[in-house]
Amino acid sequence: MSKKNESIQSIALNFIDNKNNTTFTILLNRLKPGLLSFAYKYVKDGDLAQEVVAQTSIVIWEKIAQYKPEYNFSTWVYAIAKNEALGIIRNRNKNVSFDKYTDNHSKLLQMYNPVYNMNTECMGPTGEDLTQRLFDASISAIHELDEPYRTVMVERELNQKQLNDIAGDLNWNLSTVKTRLRKARRDVAEKLTKKYPGLVESYFGNENEE
Repeated sequence: MSKKNESIQSIALNFIDNKNNTTFTILLNRLKPGLLSFAYKYVKDGDLAQEVVAQTSIVIWEKIAQYKPEYNFSTWVYAIAKNEALGIIRNRNKNVSFDKYTDNHSKLLQMYNPVYNMNTECMGPTGEDLTQRLFDASISAIHELDEPYRTVMVERELNQKQLNDIAGDLNWNLSTVKTRLRKARRDVAEKLTKKYPGLVESYFGNENEE
């Protein structure tokens, strides 16, 4: 049977067995048209629908081990896409957009772990490529956090809200905000240093040379 006529379920099982880039690309190409249409129904924006599909593909790759073959693969994928779309809607409703992440030339994102004090400044389209790449990786890491840690990072580091305002908006006490923010920052920093060690090391190497 040609790949064109092969079912998505069959391609998915093949990918699970081999996990190679070629099979993954074939799988995504089969899923993408339906996912775009599905995502658009939620976000009502073509660019954001593309973002949903992109984030969904990352989750599929990273969490494929969690998929149970006795269930329909497409159902699992569409559940992921729905979660990603709802996450984007929540952020849009809080006046946070993915465009602002890259268009804002003075956005400062700070994360801490026991090893690094990480100041990652988004310099915008004309800025340092290394800094931009690390900033983009930071944004992805934030959106991979589980709740409530994703929300507290978005509110504090991206929306730049004061801690007292976050506490009031989310109906948390101030101590809870601080505790969750501290853990979220640590988790994001650990994600970056584990997933992009070369990028982080290059960034801090450049900082030390200045």
